[in-house]
Amino acid sequence: MAVANSMSANRWIISLVLVGVCLPLHSSAQSEMPGSKVSVRELSIPTKALRAFEQGIDCLAKSDPAGSLPQFQHAISEFAGYYEAYDRMAAAYLKLWRMPEAEDAFRKSIELSGGRFAHPLLALGAILDGQRKFAEGEVVIRQGLDLEPDSWTGHYYLGLALFGLNRLQDAEQSAHEALFRNADFPNAQLLLADIHLRQRNYRAVLADLDDYLKLVPQGENSEWARNVRESAQRRVMASESATEQPEPKS
Repeated sequence: MAVANSMSANRWIISLVLVGVCLPLHSSAQSEMPGSKVSVRELSIPTKALRAFEQGIDCLAKSDPAGSLPQFQHAISEFAGYYEAYDRMAAAYLKLWRMPEAEDAFRKSIELSGGRFAHPLLALGAILDGQRKFAEGEVVIRQGLDLEPDSWTGHYYLGLALFGLNRLQDAEQSAHEALFRNADFPNAQLLLADIHLRQRNYRAVLADLDDYLKLVPQGENSEWARNVRESAQRRVMASESATEQPEPKS
């Protein structure tokens, strides 16, 4: 009696990248609290570059990623070290499903920031997971989490990388870390279900999918979850039935 296959990691990655990574992000110069110290770098950003960056952010917020690209390119032409603009350019490429350009832009953002900007590290890690480059993805994601340890998406991406490397206990811990930071995160429940499927821990699979279906009773993956749950339930019942069978008399 077979249990349905695990979810497609690539589909998880792309959907979460588009929803989570592409959220509008303001530059550090824009997000300074009143009275806080402004860095020399922030003061060095030309007004034209900052204005173009803001216009690109507005385009992203209005679901116009194609329109945002010229703005981010203009910002970069005015300020070559504008790693936030490369990061948002990458987000626009993702929304346009232009994955190679997105990866290149995230890598450029990492290079220009000296690896001190968490967002492109975590986003690049997600892309690497989707490419099944799990070892490289783990390294990059851990670098991002060192900078932003409370990122629930980061812990999820790390869990996917570890699952791909078949380090199941570590993957399970990362999934729980994601849920600790965002209890209403259905993709982490699906990741736990995949981990427990691979471990043949069918009771845990039932609990994972019950939690998932409470959050997403109707959705793209809900039918998959119900089918797997039924298969896991049959496994549990068969195991219980075998345990209850009396031993044959000698």
